[in-house]
Amino acid sequence: MRYYGCKNRLLDFLEEGVVKTGINHGSSFCDLFSGTTVVAQHFKRKGFTVFTNDIMEFSYAIARTYIKNNQYPFFKGLKGIVSGVNGCRENIISVVEHLNNLLPLEGFIYNNYCPSGSKDAVHQRQYFSDENGKRIDAIRSKIQEWKIEELISLDEFYILLSSLLEAVPFVANISGNYAAFLKCWDPRALKPLKLRVPVIPPSERKNKVFKSDANELVKKISCDILYMDPPYNQRQYAPNYFMLELIAEGWFNGNDPQIYGKTGMRPYENQKSSYCQKINVKDTFKDLIENADTRFMLLSYNDEGLMRESEIVDILSSRGKVKIFEKDYRRYRSINQDETDNRVVKEKLYFVKVVK
Repeated sequence: MRYYGCKNRLLDFLEEGVVKTGINHGSSFCDLFSGTTVVAQHFKRKGFTVFTNDIMEFSYAIARTYIKNNQYPFFKGLKGIVSGVNGCRENIISVVEHLNNLLPLEGFIYNNYCPSGSKDAVHQRQYFSDENGKRIDAIRSKIQEWKIEELISLDEFYILLSSLLEAVPFVANISGNYAAFLKCWDPRALKPLKLRVPVIPPSERKNKVFKSDANELVKKISCDILYMDPPYNQRQYAPNYFMLELIAEGWFNGNDPQIYGKTGMRPYENQKSSYCQKINVKDTFKDLIENADTRFMLLSYNDEGLMRESEIVDILSSRGKVKIFEKDYRRYRSINQDETDNRVVKEKLYFVKVVK
């Protein structure tokens, strides 16, 4: 998934930091700002008991799929409805294929975010091709229908929803996020949307997922390793990924979401992060660190962030000695940026062994 701050290429670097804790696999690892759950999935595979948290609904859906679940459910409620469902865990393949073959539907996404659907509206938008907009509408509506009719469980609902959420970025006509659509079609956006079966990491542990304000959650949980990857700059995630949030939340029973402006953005006041606000970030981070109940802290941040290294060290030092590890990392580059732009930032991992 195209996502700012994704740590997929930094997993080895992060694991080096975790190894320095000396904690054996089987201990608890909390990913407090989990995003796409790439980091959480990695440490789930390593045998840790994993907790994830994020305030975004689409992130929560993905966490429900990859972190809470340790194996595929059976989708028993769809027997007789979906061809191939016969009471085994491989049913997920048949269900995903059924969704891929649904008849197109002109619904909320088509009417608001596709050229033909929005051609008579005040703002014409082209986030998706007409065909893919109809596919998204058909799949999202069917998943919701099955949920309402109690033909699928919540776990099954989130697995199917995650499959859709992960397919959408590959056909979205965007440069990197959803703050704007491209005026010309990205060739990827013209390919047909296709769901894939999510690959759930196996585990024998009871992993937990949360959708909460990080500063409130740390007051209620304890863990061995607290990993923090908060937003670094003023770029708010809620507006930049509003499309994924729209699809995660849904639009049913005649209650279409409130959207506005040229992009059709949804309101996001309740999802603004203080970590993206220069005036508030230090106090918010200090409050988080003071209330964390953990044995070790790991913080990802880079040298272009709102907080300076000296400020971070000063706050973390209240809980123990701080060590800093650095790695050069190529900056996020969107599709419309110069391919020769290979500027790097220093990704920093702050390590603290908490003194009780």
